Amino acid sequence: MVEQLLILMLVGILAGILGALLGLGGGIIVTPVLTVLMGYPIQYAIAASVVVVIATSSGATIAYLKDEMLNLRVAMFLEIATTVGAILGAVITGLVNGQVLYFLFGALLVFSVYNMIRKMLMKPE
Repeated sequence: MVEQLLILMLVGILAGILGALLGLGGGIIVTPVLTVLMGYPIQYAIAASVVVVIATSSGATIAYLKDEMLNLRVAMFLEIATTVGAILGAVITGLVNGQVLYFLFGALLVFSVYNMIRKMLMKPE
């Protein structure tokens, strides 16, 4: 039990740092750890991931506001839209087979990796 708590604490810190640094929200890190390494069903991992994303976003927002790196108008508009999407997504997650969720999440990870590599190779230094 203590080992699990330590792993979760370490993963949480890593997800917070990488999520804020890369604009991921941390969910892309937490979900695979909870499902693959710790054996939780993907529905539970997704629900926990949402909480992590909210916490990471809230914490990072303070730093971005302080450094004047945030367009608050755009952020607030996106917040409203993503809240509606999050509610719909949470309802759908409860109705969809776990295998479909694994496939969709895996496809998202592959797409993210592809885009990051493509942008890295195209970016002149």
